[in-house]
Amino acid sequence: MVELWKVVVLAIMQGIAEFLPISSSGHLLVLGSWFGFDPESNMTLNVVLHAGTLLAILIYYFKKLLSILLEKKRRRLIGLVIIGSIPAAAVGITLKVLKLDALIFSSPWVAAAGFLITAFLLIKVFNWPWRSSKSSDEGMVLEDMSIRQALLIGCAQAVAVTPGISRSGSTIAAAVWNKLRKADAAEFSFLLAIPAIGGAALLELRDLIGSSPADISGWLNGYLIGFIVSAAVGYAALAGLIAMLRRGKLGWFSCYLFLASAVVFAVQIIKLF
Repeated sequence: MVELWKVVVLAIMQGIAEFLPISSSGHLLVLGSWFGFDPESNMTLNVVLHAGTLLAILIYYFKKLLSILLEKKRRRLIGLVIIGSIPAAAVGITLKVLKLDALIFSSPWVAAAGFLITAFLLIKVFNWPWRSSKSSDEGMVLEDMSIRQALLIGCAQAVAVTPGISRSGSTIAAAVWNKLRKADAAEFSFLLAIPAIGGAALLELRDLIGSSPADISGWLNGYLIGFIVSAAVGYAALAGLIAMLRRGKLGWFSCYLFLASAVVFAVQIIKLF
């Protein structure tokens, strides 16, 4: 039985880090390892908490999702999301088939390196936070995005399968780099998250169905609370990210990521002795 307070801490971190560009998977990996979770339990909890933030996306973007289904001019986005989801799906399935997912998602060293990559990516696209940057939301609207742009953003999401490399940071940065408006970049990023997180949750649910009743009971008692907490915190974090993105201030998160990477590397080195 997973201790409830640990699940709640991880759920809060997931809700914040899924939308802010600091990598939720990296934080869950590191904290789960430090909390003493075995890799399998850590992966299961990771997927459950990601499903909570998926609910936050569905609620926050409910009207826009409805417009995609009902408005002919926006229905093209369905195809773009499918195309953009192919790279991450290919990487995820490959890791699962080769049984490399447990290896990648169990090493804090990988997360620490991923934090550094995300930090440099944010600086490259959004500049150092103390330097002036354009705060206006100029650029291409989402409906005018090309198949090539969708695929490139999807490749950024595929790279972010690696813990520590922020999915939201990578995809938003790739979209802004490809001349999309910042608000539209965020919207497409989180549209891509729906099949990515939903697919991972379905795979984990399939494994859970074969579990013993005792395991399922423990999941319901602990992980369900984590699911609710991550959804609530995630909704608030998503709203905050959109406001910060419009002001062009995502570079501040690079400072945090440099610090987080240094701390994780230091702790891991100390644990070697």
